[in-house]
Amino acid sequence: MSISIYGAFRTNTSMSANTATYATIGSTFQINSYSKISITDGGDPSIITGDNVTNETPNDPSQTYNGEVIIWDYTIQVTDGSNTYEVGVMDWDINGNGTYQWPTGEQGYFIAFLNGDIPPVNTTLTVVAVTDNGPSIPVSSVVPCFVAGTLIDTPSGPQKIEKLRAGDDVLTLDNGPKRIRWIGARTLSIREIVLKPKLKPIRIKAGALGANLPLRDLCVSPQHRVLVRSPIAKRMFGGEEALIPAHKLVDIPGIFTDTVDGPVTYMHLLLDSHEIVFSEGAPTESLFTGKEALKSVGDDAYDEIISLFPQLAASDYLPAMARFCPPKGKHMKTLVRRHVSNQKPLLAVQ
Repeated sequence: MSISIYGAFRTNTSMSANTATYATIGSTFQINSYSKISITDGGDPSIITGDNVTNETPNDPSQTYNGEVIIWDYTIQVTDGSNTYEVGVMDWDINGNGTYQWPTGEQGYFIAFLNGDIPPVNTTLTVVAVTDNGPSIPVSSVVPCFVAGTLIDTPSGPQKIEKLRAGDDVLTLDNGPKRIRWIGARTLSIREIVLKPKLKPIRIKAGALGANLPLRDLCVSPQHRVLVRSPIAKRMFGGEEALIPAHKLVDIPGIFTDTVDGPVTYMHLLLDSHEIVFSEGAPTESLFTGKEALKSVGDDAYDEIISLFPQLAASDYLPAMARFCPPKGKHMKTLVRRHVSNQKPLLAVQ
């Protein structure tokens, strides 16, 4: 039985060895990136087993990560000053000797998130309580993958995309705040995705684009374009910025076709013109109104969009893109290959 856990390695936090061992109330730490691990549980698959509180030995030695025992040590409540989150601290027997040494990396090796709430990265979190120091935690309460909605930058701060409505403003790279004219969603069943695996979302891990972006893992549809800004793009295309479909970037470390075990909902933001907006802090496109792109929204949504923008149905309508998009896949493939071979980020710091 494999259990997926979404969280962060302690090496990607500033949590001290003392906090990892003793859950010190009042201590602070930050998380700088997220990760996902899978543990193998040979015992009860409904729980993640903890340790014997007295001597820090595992209650279920068959529960392992990469072949060595991993346990749920304790659960703490943390606050960022505005919101509270429950965070589980897991110890891993790296050297396989059956115990968890202090103050080594075995203590608090991985930090897990509970109840679907994910603390923000690069934000000071203060430990305010120990909510559970028991021997186990239900699997059902642990975040298995990125479940929070994609955050879109707005004039009042990042907002979950599903909270946005037509009439709300979002921030654009070129033109400041712009009004949402239409927002829609299309949910694909697991059967549709099995029949058409090319519809699986593309996951862009936190920091995979460069410049510490995106701030959190970002999932987009395969054709959703992401802004690339680099000297390599300038040498190839004459301008340092280009929009590249996400599925063309999967050879970049940290960008891959995501696993899917349930329905997937893709959301679309339509502005008065094609713009670059910020998704999890990273520059990506708003809905492009080209004829092929509009096919992805479904018939009812298409009719709704045409009622708002009747000019889109004209035979001679040519939408303007916010940035150049290479017309040939081989050029995109070369762009990615050069970034990988030269170990250059897709988003160079401006």
